[in-house]
Amino acid sequence: MTFRSFPLARPATLVALLATAGLQGGCDSFLEPEPRGELTTDNFFETEAHAVQATNATYSYLRNWNVHVFGWIGMTDIASDQSVKGSTPADGSFLLDLDNLTFDPGNNAFSGTWAGYYRGIFRANVALEGIPRVPQMDEALRARLIGENQFLRAYYYSFLVRAYGGVPLVTEPLEPDELEQPRASREETYALIESDLRAAIEALPEESAYGAADAGRATKGAARSLLAKAHLYQEEYEEAYQQATAVINSGEYALYPDYAELFSYAGENSSESVFEVQTVSTAENNAGSQYSQVQGARGNLNLGWGFNQPSDQLEEDFEPGDPRREATILYPWEQIPDGSGRVPYLNPQIQNQRFNQKAFESPDRAGNQGNSGVNIRRIRYADVLLVAAEAAARTGRDAEAQRYLNEVRARARGEMTATLGLQVEALAPSIAQVLNLGGVDSRVFARRVEGAAAEAGLVPLDAGLDTEVEPAPIVVRSIDLVTSVDGAAVQSLADYEAAMASVTPGQTVSVGVVRLRQADAGAAPTREDLTLSVTAEALLPDVTASGDALVQAIWRERGSELAMEQHRWFDIIRQGRAPELMAAAGKTFIVGKHELYPIPQAEVESFGLQQNPGY
Repeated sequence: MTFRSFPLARPATLVALLATAGLQGGCDSFLEPEPRGELTTDNFFETEAHAVQATNATYSYLRNWNVHVFGWIGMTDIASDQSVKGSTPADGSFLLDLDNLTFDPGNNAFSGTWAGYYRGIFRANVALEGIPRVPQMDEALRARLIGENQFLRAYYYSFLVRAYGGVPLVTEPLEPDELEQPRASREETYALIESDLRAAIEALPEESAYGAADAGRATKGAARSLLAKAHLYQEEYEEAYQQATAVINSGEYALYPDYAELFSYAGENSSESVFEVQTVSTAENNAGSQYSQVQGARGNLNLGWGFNQPSDQLEEDFEPGDPRREATILYPWEQIPDGSGRVPYLNPQIQNQRFNQKAFESPDRAGNQGNSGVNIRRIRYADVLLVAAEAAARTGRDAEAQRYLNEVRARARGEMTATLGLQVEALAPSIAQVLNLGGVDSRVFARRVEGAAAEAGLVPLDAGLDTEVEPAPIVVRSIDLVTSVDGAAVQSLADYEAAMASVTPGQTVSVGVVRLRQADAGAAPTREDLTLSVTAEALLPDVTASGDALVQAIWRERGSELAMEQHRWFDIIRQGRAPELMAAAGKTFIVGKHELYPIPQAEVESFGLQQNPGY
């Protein structure tokens, strides 16, 4: 089914919004002068199925390029201290301007997201106007669908207000003579968001009321969570606390036990999922997203375009031994998390190469890279716990704040309470073949070494390509293979984790290591067998701080728990930490300007919208 001959129902500020929104998932059609027998807004909303299709169309736009892909990733991650543009130096210059904070109102990211989010709002408005007109349908379903569209409209506006401040508020399809709409204030924009979300909370069911076929639909918990975040951004901490704790106390959600697996297909729509954008990779290429394509490893083992790379600062930000570092960052020579044993090769064209492992998708997908089936996690239960923790700390409930914070940290550390300062990985078959390991049984190596392990003399992986030879072969200049921990033999990651589960903080343990070095590609490695004494440190210990120190600990935890999930920029803006963090990253943050992005230049010129300060 296609939809034609819609009235030009759009906010006047959307110069780029020239097409109407089809009411079936993923279809857009351009205006035609006559209906020619197709359905229109006047004759569409006649059945219950029409109401469902209209709502599905509002959801489907969440997968759009301008909503949750290129420019949006730039504005939420790349602009921050935890990420860099990535890809090759000359690729994506408008993202480089975001990375360097040298953007202006003509940047493509702003025109794209502005149009994209208003298109989503348009679809919600069409549904909200039409669903009440359906003559005969189940009234409970009618109320629920209206609530879903109210949630989605609030979701779309929530990005716009954080990115641009107060924006034009459009709550119904507009007629051509209603196109010029003024900017509302930030407070008025949040008032609309709160109104929509309060209505959605009343109308929507809890997560457990949905069947599997309705996974991903908005729920009471999702609406409460988004409302809690809206209050947090306005420093309305008591209100944020009430909404976030209502989600916690509902019993509908729980932290997924395996943090790394959470971002795989197995972790989609899990116990931790409060709201995530649903995608599916099919040969027809009509229900996926380019979210993972733009962030995938670029080069040999081609997984994508290589944008949005974890920064040096992010790698350093994790506490020693934090397993979330390895689960967040996909390194060269690391086995991709699909069990195949394949690795991304080091790409000489990319500087400081790392990739966002949370956006990973196996190359063995249906369809092409632009049709990714990776669900986009937007609200996780861990996020809600940390919102509740911050709101509790801000309202004098330190013990409660500590409890929520430490619940997140406990999940991250798993069965271990101590760390040796090693970030270990399973050795890929391709690297093992290069080294010709012979009698070495261990396939566990040290990717990163810090703290006590570095003091004891362990060294991290040093591997690359010998570019003097064509095609450039791998050369492993140094690698430490861990063969035992405290007398327990280590051959696999499971062995290492089992051995570490019995190590306690402060304990000095012996670590057996086989150190291999290659002088040149193809050369037989030299071998050195070592036994090193390492004193274990506490791994992600419970936080006992109070007051401002507790708030700072919660902020740090958000940076580790939610890294590369497109929260960082708006977090550090609201926290007031952007100037210092950007300075540490070598970027100049202009106070009074960079707290907001500029209104797209075309909107200012065509409709006289007031530009944000400094632009």
